[in-house]
Amino acid sequence: MKIEELLDNYFEGRTTREEERLLRDFFTSGSVPKHLEVYRPLFACLAQEAEAFQNARPRQTEKPVRRRFSLRHVSWLATGIAATVLLCVGVAQFGPLPAKSDSGCYVLIDGKRYDDPQLVQAKALEALREVSFSDEELEGMLLSPLP
Repeated sequence: MKIEELLDNYFEGRTTREEERLLRDFFTSGSVPKHLEVYRPLFACLAQEAEAFQNARPRQTEKPVRRRFSLRHVSWLATGIAATVLLCVGVAQFGPLPAKSDSGCYVLIDGKRYDDPQLVQAKALEALREVSFSDEELEGMLLSPLP
């Protein structure tokens, strides 16, 4: 096949890889007819790109070296460990939970746990007396004129 026919097929997009390689080799060699010299820079550039691509491709025999841990993995791991330690310390600050009584009913008064029903009732009555109004106070509030 003549070079002119290959060029026509190339510009119409009908060439194979092998035919394109032939064109690159022809135009990068020293003997190019004068009327085809205008295509030399194009195919010289394509030849350089093809060579650079071949050199940049990893070889099949060489396997890439993979590190087990990168710096990013180590920083994520350290952050996770620190968060876990802080969570454990925060939970430990609450202290031990009070033990359950046999009846399961209890009340907390001033941070202390009481499960004796009679003692709880006495404490409740005492608290009600502290906040309740006497009959005289109630009568005075109800019968006093509004401001």
